[in-house]
Amino acid sequence: MGFNLEIFANDKYQILKLLHENQIMIKNEFFIPLSQQEIADMAHFSKLKTNQIINELIDSGFVEVFKNKRGKYAIPEKGLKALNLMQRDNL
Repeated sequence: MGFNLEIFANDKYQILKLLHENQIMIKNEFFIPLSQQEIADMAHFSKLKTNQIINELIDSGFVEVFKNKRGKYAIPEKGLKALNLMQRDNL
């Protein structure tokens, strides 16, 4: 497969799923328009914890910064594959 899904057996999966569920499409491109505070509020995490998780997801290649815009995120193919595998395993 190329990556280990064990890192998603915790809050990282919740954040990645939340990001995926809140994507919007503009000009045929998906991105997440939420601020880290909005993401934290929706996940019921602190902003610090949310920031740490998002940075770990970015460092692992499961989330990326959208067009180098601070506070805007996108889910690349690697993140989508991980979500699909996790959702399939949870059925």
